[in-house]
Amino acid sequence: MNTSITATDRQFRILYVCVGNLCRSVLAEHLTQRAITEWPPALSHRFHVHSAGTRGRDRQPMHPYTAQVLTARGASPAAFTTSRLTAVAIRGADLVLTATVRERDDVLALHPAAVRRTFTINEFARLAPPDGGLADPDLPEDPVALARQRVAAAVRRRGRTRCGTGSGVAPDDIPDPDRTLDAFDDCATAIDRAVQVILHALSGPR
Repeated sequence: MNTSITATDRQFRILYVCVGNLCRSVLAEHLTQRAITEWPPALSHRFHVHSAGTRGRDRQPMHPYTAQVLTARGASPAAFTTSRLTAVAIRGADLVLTATVRERDDVLALHPAAVRRTFTINEFARLAPPDGGLADPDLPEDPVALARQRVAAAVRRRGRTRCGTGSGVAPDDIPDPDRTLDAFDDCATAIDRAVQVILHALSGPR
């Protein structure tokens, strides 16, 4: 089956990746979906979001703290089960966003051709400002075409935009939270902040 992306696809597909698909990628998926549901239907229906784990097991429940912090933010964790990352899932995504550089490397080990559409979450938020790096006044009206152009713009900015400095982890990494509810809440806050920047960049003026 040919799962490659074509210019005529009607949806822009975002894949979030962490290790177990229990916390960080699940938070990103659900917080993204919560934000998208607030868009006009003609736009929201053009975006699809899912998540997977590089070393997770299929059909497991999310971490209970993940469910708690999602519920507190108005995102519904119902009916979710985990997925193990596959090359098929990567091939089917327009944009792959990982929690850390290590997971980004794992994605590319599975499917090297995804290098131009794979970033860490914080990396893409840093590289894709609201204007997407595009100066062309004749931006495409189709939201999927626009989102793909903004991914391409982020690729062009690689190497020209310096990342910030971190302590103990790579600057663009979102580390796994410690085993406390407060740590999960802090993780959700960091992810939500990045998600808002990413979606504003991808969706353009609305």
